Amino acid sequence: MKKQWTDENIKYVERLKQTHSASQLGKMFNKSKNAILGILYREKVKKGYVPSSDSKYARIRKYKKGFG
Repeated sequence: MKKQWTDENIKYVERLKQTHSASQLGKMFNKSKNAILGILYREKVKKGYVPSSDSKYARIRKYKKGFG
């Protein structure tokens, strides 16, 4: 069973991110670096962040999986 992120843990990670790297936080929380970065990004999106349209990470995908 996956352990869910609690609001308390997310706030704690956000505070620690000021002084620690994502890989250090991953070791503290027994998670991967990418899990830490993912939760921080999802929280940023929930708070209203929208990536710019010219960002290479916000590209619109032409083909959806399963729609060959």
